[in-house]
Amino acid sequence: MDDSGLQLIRAIGKGDHVAFEHLVKRYQNPLLNFVYRYVGNRQTAEDLTQEVFLQVYRSAARFEPKARVSTWIFKIAYNLCMNEMKRRKRLAAHERNMQMAEEQPAQFLSPDSIERFELKQFMIKTLVQLPEKQRAALLLRVTKGLSYQEISDILGVSRPSVESLLFRARKQLRQLLARYEME
Repeated sequence: MDDSGLQLIRAIGKGDHVAFEHLVKRYQNPLLNFVYRYVGNRQTAEDLTQEVFLQVYRSAARFEPKARVSTWIFKIAYNLCMNEMKRRKRLAAHERNMQMAEEQPAQFLSPDSIERFELKQFMIKTLVQLPEKQRAALLLRVTKGLSYQEISDILGVSRPSVESLLFRARKQLRQLLARYEME
């Protein structure tokens, strides 16, 4: 159990605003990165990350240390992401929102820079094609380095299910990337 995280949550539960600021500083970037990669829209990710912290603040007094504090926080983030994805009416609406603010590589960039930019755009669009739980499991494992058990706790599935989700996500990503390389 992460004692410093638990101490922060207990202090927040007692109304300690400084402890809340410390918690925000600790988790803001990892949460924002996870949420952004999950929903694919920067503004939405910022809003959802803020909502995560609001829920943490409101729920801190009732926190039961059954898992690490980080697991609890990422579970809140995951649930908010799921709600957002449902609100968007799945993939079609999500892809419309995925258009990257008309980012175009500048003419003076090298061919390698342009290729990296295009690959990054492709990866973001490819991730949203994965089923929601596969995408979440993959992002939690690859970008956050969480254990299978932590991912299991966040997604509310068994550890073997996490292994299966990760296997299928990686397999599908390899297939989609192979298509990209042929283009």
